Amino acid sequence: MDQVNKDKIVSELKSIPGLKGIMVCEDGDNGAGSDILLYYGAVEGFHPELDQAIHRLEEGGLRVGFTLRDIGLVDLAITDCLDGKIAIKYETGHPFGVVNSNMAAEIHYGRILWESVDHPITAEKGKLVMQGTYPETLRQSTIAFEGDIHFASAGFSQAIHSWVQVIHALNRQFLLNGKGGVKRAGRLPISPKQFRLRVNQIYRYFAFNNPKLAYCEIDMLKNEMNVLVKTFSEAKEE
Repeated sequence: MDQVNKDKIVSELKSIPGLKGIMVCEDGDNGAGSDILLYYGAVEGFHPELDQAIHRLEEGGLRVGFTLRDIGLVDLAITDCLDGKIAIKYETGHPFGVVNSNMAAEIHYGRILWESVDHPITAEKGKLVMQGTYPETLRQSTIAFEGDIHFASAGFSQAIHSWVQVIHALNRQFLLNGKGGVKRAGRLPISPKQFRLRVNQIYRYFAFNNPKLAYCEIDMLKNEMNVLVKTFSEAKEE
C-alpha cells in the first residue's frame, strides 16, 4: 500500500469518536498484502460511523482489509502473554482459533499510522520492547502449551498449526497469523529439516489416497518436534 492511500485512510478515520489508533501490517511472507488494524475504546455509536467511513473509502476505489481490535482486550492479551498465559479464542473464519499472542505479534510488527493523544499503541509496543526481541516467558509457555500435541484427536492440520507456533517460539519469533506460517517456519534455523516440503508431501499423500506413507512422515515429523522441544526443556533446566 502506497503512502497516498495510507494518508487517505488516516484522514477519513481519525476523527471517528472512540478510535484510538490505526496501524498497518504488511505481511510479505504470505503474500497477503496490507491489513489495516483499527484500535478502539468503548464508545457508543463507534461502529456505524466506522462503517460509513469505510464505505466512503471503498467508493473512492480503496480495497483493503480492516481488522477491529478492542484496545482494552489487546492490553489484557499482552499482559497475559508477558505473564506466560496462553489462550486460544475460537472464531468464525479461524479454524485453529486466535491465539492471544497473535495480538502481541500485530503490535510488534505493525507500523503506526495514527494514534490518539494518549498514545495507547506506543504504550503496548513499549511493553514488548522492554522484554527484548521476544519475551522469554511467552516463549516458554508457548512451547509448553503447544508442544504437547495429540495428533489422533486434533488432526493433522491442527498439529501442523501447533508445530508452527512452537517453531516460532523456539526461534524467538512472533507469529503474526497462520497464513504462510509453514513457509516461514521452514526458513527458521530451529526447525525440522525441509519442514515445508515434508508438510506439503503429507497433504499430497492424503490427496492420492496413500495414508500409510502420510502417517509414516507424520510420525517422523512428530519425533523431530519432540526432540526440539526436549532439547529446549533440557537447556532451560541447566
